[in-house]
Amino acid sequence: MDQDFLELLQKYNSNSTKKSLAERINESDRFSNFSKTSGNLLLDFSRTDMGETVLAELLSWAGSGGLEASREQLFHGAEVNFTEHRPALHMALRSEGVLRELDTETVKRVADTKNRMLGFAAAFAAGHLPGLPQQPVRHIIHIGIGGSMLGPRLLLEALGERSPLQVHFLSSVDAHSRSRLLAEIDPAETVVIVATKSFTTEETLLHAHRVMEWMKLNLGQAKATHRLFAVSGNFAALEAFGVAQANALYLPDWVGGRYSVWSAVSLAAASVMGEGGFEQFLQGAAEMDHHFLTAAMADNLPVLMALTGIWHRNICSYPTQAVIPYDQRLRSLPAYLQQLAMESGGKSTDRAGQPVTCDTSPVLFGETGTDAQHSLFQMFHQGTDIVPLDFIGVIRPDHHDTEAHAVLLANMLAQATALATGTAGLKNQGDPDAHRQMPGGRPSEIILMDELTPAALGQLLALYEHKVFVESVLWNINPFDQFGVELGKVLATSILPALQGQASEIPESYGLNAILGYIQRKNRN
Repeated sequence: MDQDFLELLQKYNSNSTKKSLAERINESDRFSNFSKTSGNLLLDFSRTDMGETVLAELLSWAGSGGLEASREQLFHGAEVNFTEHRPALHMALRSEGVLRELDTETVKRVADTKNRMLGFAAAFAAGHLPGLPQQPVRHIIHIGIGGSMLGPRLLLEALGERSPLQVHFLSSVDAHSRSRLLAEIDPAETVVIVATKSFTTEETLLHAHRVMEWMKLNLGQAKATHRLFAVSGNFAALEAFGVAQANALYLPDWVGGRYSVWSAVSLAAASVMGEGGFEQFLQGAAEMDHHFLTAAMADNLPVLMALTGIWHRNICSYPTQAVIPYDQRLRSLPAYLQQLAMESGGKSTDRAGQPVTCDTSPVLFGETGTDAQHSLFQMFHQGTDIVPLDFIGVIRPDHHDTEAHAVLLANMLAQATALATGTAGLKNQGDPDAHRQMPGGRPSEIILMDELTPAALGQLLALYEHKVFVESVLWNINPFDQFGVELGKVLATSILPALQGQASEIPESYGLNAILGYIQRKNRN
């Protein structure tokens, strides 16, 4: 990252004559200059500390920093994930223009997988196994972790229609949730979906083995196999596990886990999204892909969000970011974006293999409003660290309680205003007690959807994907690998035998002998 440019912007930020945020939001043209729309989304970044000069400087810098060339490489299948020697073409699952650039065999395989996945989803939604209307389906157990669970869960909660079909997620290797679930459902009405690109993910396979043991014990081998479906790129491992070829769905190696919501990994969610729901979700994302590719940088939502993020992270030195959806249907969005942002941007090595020269991903967290107002917002208003916020709201709800929804949106707008202005912005400040004062100057963005439809959610998730990509280009890092995820798994393999009472040679450097001895003594008592 250009250090001279950073120093220039830091001078703007520390200028003693700089306007306060409370002053900025009262400028007559502030909203028109610092908000943009695309499709069903409004991005309002007027409650940030950037002035027009700073925004122009950031846009100019992005334009000269190779962003347009990197964007073209991404969409045209270049090896942008250079450490793993593959492209990142999840957009091909939703954008026909991207898919058409791939070879004929891949295009056919992707299209066939999508059609089969939608066929499976339609059968499940109708309450039976594909092609077997006499075999009932009332429950789906979706087994996956990370992106193989977070995306489908978000879709289910946000867009799942009222349906007799119940979807249950198993992710963490902790067996408590699995034990409780299997005690409550009928295997003769259950479908099992195993989602793992490599089909080597330890947590997922442990759950899958246990669940299928339960299915076979109750139904027998043949009937249990009819009810087992899998999404993976490793078909040899699927066959070895016992997945019937007719029930196997393809996940290309150029789709990373945190980008797999657009793939057959979302089979369970598509089953409860209503007819055409999943395809509308893909279409919304394709519209955002087109916007990102074609809109001028000054009007480009992913670019503007990324530049705002870089301003907060690299110029203002804010170490965290919060995402606060004011819609309970989006309660899993913070966790979904947490993985997207922190796996992608959590790097300290640049593309040349050298240490980065700037801070990269902030710590991202969040909760739904108004619940968050009774937990997180005390720190947001009066804490020693400033936390930039993304508020996400829906203008028209999917219910008829207009008063409740007006209260919800009023709270969101009030919090954004109060964070910006503090108590100084109140007409009647009341008690002058220092403990009751809030400094303001806390930045936020507001993203509004007209309605929470499949297309709008597709636009929103693709917006964040491209925002994270733009940040990675300007930070000069690879956003598509995640080697940090693997280290702990490797260490766990060597620790496991000791916990199981087997001989194990654990290096002294691990510093684990004392605590392992403690656990073993407790287990013997």
